Amino acid sequence: MSRKKRRIYVCDACGYESPAWFGRCPSCGTWNSAISMSVDNHAIIETSKEVANIRSLSDIKVEDSHRLFTGLNEFDRALGGGVVPGSVVLVSGEPGIGKSTLMLQVAERMVSYGKVLYISGEESQRQIKLRARRLKLGKTENIEVSATTELDFLEKLDLKDYSLLIFDSLQTLRLSNVASLPGSFVQVRECANFVVSKAKESNVAAVIVGHVTKGGQIAGPKLVEHIVDTVLYFDTNKSGYRFLRTVKNRFGPSDEIAVFEMTSDGLAEVPDISDLFVKDFIVAPGNVITAVSEGSKTFLVEVQSLVSKPIYGTPRRLATGVPIDRVLLVAAVLSKRANIPLDNLDLYINIAGGIQVDDPGTDLAIALSLLSSFTNKAVPQGMAAFGEIGLDGTVRNVTGSSKRIDRLKESGFSEVLSPNGNIRIQNIADLVRFVGGMSDGS
Repeated sequence: MSRKKRRIYVCDACGYESPAWFGRCPSCGTWNSAISMSVDNHAIIETSKEVANIRSLSDIKVEDSHRLFTGLNEFDRALGGGVVPGSVVLVSGEPGIGKSTLMLQVAERMVSYGKVLYISGEESQRQIKLRARRLKLGKTENIEVSATTELDFLEKLDLKDYSLLIFDSLQTLRLSNVASLPGSFVQVRECANFVVSKAKESNVAAVIVGHVTKGGQIAGPKLVEHIVDTVLYFDTNKSGYRFLRTVKNRFGPSDEIAVFEMTSDGLAEVPDISDLFVKDFIVAPGNVITAVSEGSKTFLVEVQSLVSKPIYGTPRRLATGVPIDRVLLVAAVLSKRANIPLDNLDLYINIAGGIQVDDPGTDLAIALSLLSSFTNKAVPQGMAAFGEIGLDGTVRNVTGSSKRIDRLKESGFSEVLSPNGNIRIQNIADLVRFVGGMSDGS
């Protein structure tokens, strides 16, 4: 008996599905984006009749979970302690930031657990070999390379022979049974589902490299980020350091940060960044040191502010390295709760070193920096501040306060402004009184 198939039409731009052809997608408004796909109804019915494997949670036996260590301590920590067999990791970042370099370095270290399969749709086998030679990789005999965009061959491959699968990149891959071009919404979605299913079936870890959009977001449907186990995002700063941030992790903390530096021999780990961004600090109005906590790392950054009269009629608010919303919040609280006339002044905030910080603990440092610039009084040497500011003007504790204080003391800071520091700041009024007692820096 022949199987009955039904035909559906899927938007190649957003994934909208319809039983009838459409010229303009009702969801995203794209013209001529409908592609035809067939669905096997008989297969769906047969699958639905299968008895589900339902078991009591107490009856399920599991062995102690083990992780595979790459030897790149920063990368292992970003994953929560190493690679989990059967997990799928999505690594994304700007072009040229070092994603492929990192993948090849990880591949060399994973051969101690078994062969590594490196599937590249962007480079030829010769290009990958040249990159391995440039990185001076020694253990390459167990790294198998396939320069293809087709994923169908994985169906006939025994993946249990491998310790790691690397796909570089997701937007270049395709499945022959999906009537769409590589990089399209549908193709990316189906390829991601295919890779995840193969990794789970074979209990072999997989790493997928993903592109980013012009807006800095991970390209492709949001579904890809949902179905993978870990999402890592690569970004950089003006000093050339690479930051690997953990956005999602089912097997560990989701707020870790790993730091690398690009060298002639590839990505080198930077294990201690505690004082990396404050080594050029000078005492001047508007300059303040604060302690930032990201994952297991606690490091110091310099907040710089400039408060000046507007050149044009409308005051400007610019922020680099810190969300502009946090600056606007702190400025509004200073204006409302402490009667500091910042409403008609230009406000410029910068995090020195080009690093991006999104930590509510920087609120107090931003407020102190603005007041320091506004009054033209420099914060004394050896003084730092951290704390979260509420809309009512109170200064609140933040996570990792003790670690921040310890980090500041280790770096030679004797005076810490915070709700539980040696200079206790409980609200904005306390901060204004403290700044009022500082000496004039003019």
